[in-house]
Amino acid sequence: MEEINSRNTDYILRADNLSKQFALDAGFFAKTENRVFAVNEVSFGIERGKTYGLVGESGCGKTTTARMLVRMYKADGGKIFYKENPASTEQEIQLFNRKELRAYREKIKYVFQDPARSLNPRKTIYDVLTASYRYSSLWQGKDEARARAAKLMQEVGLSPDDLERRPSEFSGGQRQRISIARALIMNPQLVFCDEVVSALDVSVQSQILKLLLEIRQKRGISYLFIAHDLRVSCWFCDTIGVMYRGMLVEEAPAADLYNKARHPYTQMLFADSSFNGIKQKGEVKSVLESLHACPFAHRCPKATDLCRQQIPEWKECGDGHKVRCHFPD
Repeated sequence: MEEINSRNTDYILRADNLSKQFALDAGFFAKTENRVFAVNEVSFGIERGKTYGLVGESGCGKTTTARMLVRMYKADGGKIFYKENPASTEQEIQLFNRKELRAYREKIKYVFQDPARSLNPRKTIYDVLTASYRYSSLWQGKDEARARAAKLMQEVGLSPDDLERRPSEFSGGQRQRISIARALIMNPQLVFCDEVVSALDVSVQSQILKLLLEIRQKRGISYLFIAHDLRVSCWFCDTIGVMYRGMLVEEAPAADLYNKARHPYTQMLFADSSFNGIKQKGEVKSVLESLHACPFAHRCPKATDLCRQQIPEWKECGDGHKVRCHFPD
């Protein structure tokens, strides 16, 4: 069990020991005792005005964690705390009523991986941008909404004249810019970026990341950046948490992690799925029971009997750098 100490740090959002399980089977005759332990006691905090990167391979629990933070999924264990401004007190979002949850979701927005699927192809860009805004507490009428939408199109590098076009008329990178504009229309405090560049060409990735950095500098917003590319994340983020099989295994300032990754799994991600030149075997296994050992032991070339029998405790490796490993480098 780990708890984030928020006394000396201004966290806009933090998770304490979040856990989530899903039924392995579906249907009337499914066995309810068969479960997938998707997220296992995850704790971290997103500092106000900064970017926290949640990094790991597909299936490690990153998106599930993010969806619990916006209450798309209900957490099975742990707590989530939101702090609207530095002077306010933390609020536990699981206790929000419908009105409070609606207000919270106006301040926390989500940009999805595939804009082709998240943008309604039947609607114009104006309708896409204002669909949720129209029913929010911020709505001030159509004229104000169109002016705001036009300004946002310019902010993300597109033309206000594009508001009457449809998503299919744009490239993948342009559609992602539209998704970012949609997230910004209610002036959120925190934006979740879920694999926002993974489906784009390398040159377009760079443009989108630079745009997000410019927006953060201009607006002072915070990001949760979910990705599988650790090198890109180290360039873009302030702090990174590396996740494997539903558990955080290393957390550090991005520059520190880039210079000295200490967990074998983090080293593997940096080496592009190789470890000391040897191609790694195996993949992320679903966790079908409560973890009782190191989650990476089945793939780690350094694993011992201790690793297979006991979950490592967090070890401090420097200022803000900690690792969950019995034998960190």
